Amino acid sequence: MALKRLIDPRRWPAPIVFLTTLILVFLLSGAAVSLAIRLMGSQEAFAAAKQAALPWLFLWRWACYAGLIVGWLRLWKPRVVKRLNEDRDGGDAARARLARLEYLVLGAMVCIKVLNLIDWLGGKP
Repeated sequence: MALKRLIDPRRWPAPIVFLTTLILVFLLSGAAVSLAIRLMGSQEAFAAAKQAALPWLFLWRWACYAGLIVGWLRLWKPRVVKRLNEDRDGGDAARARLARLEYLVLGAMVCIKVLNLIDWLGGKP
């Protein structure tokens, strides 16, 4: 049974899943950038192409954010709140923690976007 627990990622502890996913994302991102630089011939050509695509990438990012927000509000949050209502206290404390978590995520995203905007405009944070 120990081998089955090691092989099945659904049985891994959450920090291990997070670290494994983070490492895989970094490796895949590095491979994609490396391949793009190789296909374009130089790092300068890649940087120029990335600079030219910035407005489209900006729109793509905001479309992804909008999709996540709609998914959270329409699909996932109602399910989470429904489960929270089954708590002994009716889910009052958990709903308050969920609201704080939502505000924390919004604040973190705003901070990241402000720093990106400063960098995009050519300033130093």
